[in-house]
Amino acid sequence: MAFKDELKLHFDARIAVVNVVTSEEARVLQELTELANAPGWPEGEGLYTWDVADQFQCLKPAKDSFDTTREATPDTILRMIEDFAGGATFVLKDFHQVWEARRGVLRSIRSLAARLPESAPRKNIVITTPEHCLPVELKHDVPVLELAKPDAQEMDALIERTVGSAGALRGVKPALRAKLVEAALGLASTQARWVFQKAVVSSRGGQLDERCIDLITAEKRAIIRESGALELYPRVESADRVGGLDALKAWLEQRQLAFAEEAREYGLDAPRGVALIGIPGTGKSLCAKVAAGMWKLPLLRLDMGAVFGGLVGASEKNIREAMQIAEVIAPCVLWVDEIEKAFAGSTGDSGTSSRVLATFLTWMQEKRAPVFVFATANSIERLPPEFLRKGRFNEVFFLDLPTEQEREQILQVHLERKGITMIRQRFDLAKIARATEGFVGAELEAVVNDAMFPAFMDGKREIETADLVAAAGDMVPLAKSHRDRIAQLRELVLSGQARNASRGKVTEEVKVEQVRGERLPDVG
Repeated sequence: MAFKDELKLHFDARIAVVNVVTSEEARVLQELTELANAPGWPEGEGLYTWDVADQFQCLKPAKDSFDTTREATPDTILRMIEDFAGGATFVLKDFHQVWEARRGVLRSIRSLAARLPESAPRKNIVITTPEHCLPVELKHDVPVLELAKPDAQEMDALIERTVGSAGALRGVKPALRAKLVEAALGLASTQARWVFQKAVVSSRGGQLDERCIDLITAEKRAIIRESGALELYPRVESADRVGGLDALKAWLEQRQLAFAEEAREYGLDAPRGVALIGIPGTGKSLCAKVAAGMWKLPLLRLDMGAVFGGLVGASEKNIREAMQIAEVIAPCVLWVDEIEKAFAGSTGDSGTSSRVLATFLTWMQEKRAPVFVFATANSIERLPPEFLRKGRFNEVFFLDLPTEQEREQILQVHLERKGITMIRQRFDLAKIARATEGFVGAELEAVVNDAMFPAFMDGKREIETADLVAAAGDMVPLAKSHRDRIAQLRELVLSGQARNASRGKVTEEVKVEQVRGERLPDVG
């Protein structure tokens, strides 16, 4: 439901006191002004604002005159509203500062919430606060509404109001205008206004063009990063940067068009998300970048460390704001890295982790916006069991140790990244792959890097197979110290709780080898 319609519903239902959480007071007042001037608003009902600095301001006069020149204090404002003989809606700005300083005001608000619905003509109170800070005394008497960030239609109107009159949109084709609007999605209206104005100043001749899209995106990336928990990730990757993981890549490729309008018309639901589980270095984070690049969607990285920071209640606010931004930018990929560290059910935090987890899980289950959640985890023992339940993720993939064939592919990828060509002709990849049994992708990258040092010191010669084999022999793979964890994660596949991200893994044979107490084998 649109914010304006939701407000009207509360007023029509005679819910007299409402708390609106937003940092954009101007948008709230604009929405209320449009509502007050639209059909269905009671005839003669006025609209006024009040704050400590500017006192009363009239946005629409009531039929019964209200004296806006009369000074009101935090102690008298509520009594003045109740004593007014006419009908009106009063917007009290930053009124949380009043109840924080004068706790007795809470009793007055509760009383008004009970008495005003019986008054005639109708009177409403809208309390605006920049964040969720409703005291426990008011939680059952005052509903909380949240003003979402501007959607595409609102952003289009905003760019028209901000730079349209200056002629910056003259000659801008609809396709370019849509891209400019899309680039700004996720910003608050004030932030978007600044960005549009800066784009005009930086453009040629004051005309918005294709170059302005990059400027707006860069500005948005900086603003979102400053907000704390979210980062608009600039780098995405193509599927050829990932060696192995054929099952996962095939799953992603099959859903390339799943966010298109044709898919909706066909009856397909947008994919909800996947969870990737595996030891560090197996390429989980890289796969998130690949998914965004393959689907040509924006990639948002959710920093759970930043979510759990600051003042009491800030964590819940941070996760709600992050989810709201993701929904506005949607369709997009929301990448949550090492999610088990955030939702491990830690103690000693007054239940903050549990509340944030509940908020996040509910959103994942009920979200309607096409936000694809790409969660990665290094272990499962710290994850709550409800996290991996079907309905939140489309699939749970396990990233096992690379097979010999996959190690060859991964080595080729990293050698190509160094600008080395004719790899199959120059190197015995099979020999190197055998020498790197149990190595994960990150360790194979390290092998390539380490092999280049002696070649560089030896007259900057080209590296050879022997260099790579020697570098592998000097390295102890992480798999040796994570034997038990890998065995535990492989049980997910055996029990049907997860799919293997690679095709052709013989998990039953792995299980037998582990039971015998033999070394953790190379699976293939």
